[in-house]
Amino acid sequence: MKMRFLGVFIAAVMVEYAYSSPSCENKNKVAVNGIYINTPSWKSCAEIKNNNNEAVSGVYTIETGCGTKLEVYCEMTLGGGGFTFLPRGLTRMKDAKQIVDSLFTDKKNVLLKLMHRTQKQEYYTLIQPHSSWRNQDFGIRVNDFSDYTIPKNHFMKDYFFLGIIPKHLAAKPENRLQGFVSNHRTIQFSNCDRNPNSLFAFLPNHNQQTPLGYHSSNLVYERSGVAFNWRKTAKAIHNPPRTMPNEFFFLTELHFGGCGCYSSSDRWRSFQATAIGIR
Repeated sequence: MKMRFLGVFIAAVMVEYAYSSPSCENKNKVAVNGIYINTPSWKSCAEIKNNNNEAVSGVYTIETGCGTKLEVYCEMTLGGGGFTFLPRGLTRMKDAKQIVDSLFTDKKNVLLKLMHRTQKQEYYTLIQPHSSWRNQDFGIRVNDFSDYTIPKNHFMKDYFFLGIIPKHLAAKPENRLQGFVSNHRTIQFSNCDRNPNSLFAFLPNHNQQTPLGYHSSNLVYERSGVAFNWRKTAKAIHNPPRTMPNEFFFLTELHFGGCGCYSSSDRWRSFQATAIGIR
């Protein structure tokens, strides 16, 4: 009996060790001035920032679970820092939803970076809730639009989705004033027909498909409206300029209203793609 008890005890200790073993906390590469160094595993860019306020922006490898690693871009300065930028390949990972849910803890701040068409420079916009919707959290989805409306380019299948106002609220007649804040400037519109679109969609477009020609016969929203006004708030990243790898940029769709806008980044004059950072 004593030997049996001892065997059970040893087995229990081995199981506990397997779940707490340092082997699950693999050493990761961290970029410092373009050089990779070894550091302990971190679960997010926010965790890295919290543990080292001097951490620099760059490509890091985070560990989202024992055995699951992900190469991300960490923005350590803009918007207070600690933003994890999501790579295109994540949309095809089987545990993508769980990974994004674990990273998205600050539901009122999302950092977007725009890739300029001609300049070797990036711009950024910090997205926050409209003053009339300050108590409403943003929603992040992976290949899903639940609680919001479907992106027009959903036929591309893989995408990250940023929902601003849920459709059941955006459709109410008393909620006509809608929008968000970008770099501390209010971007808003009056929903003219209760059409509850309120979204950004970030599409890897893995198969190089042609974006839907929705609203292409009238390009008014390339000259005015939510998408146009949002891009005008973008600020250049300089001193010095720094750029992220292409893996973090997406074909981007914006759809708001009812008279807010419909636009996709293939139509934009100055910018051609957007990256999404969460924390």
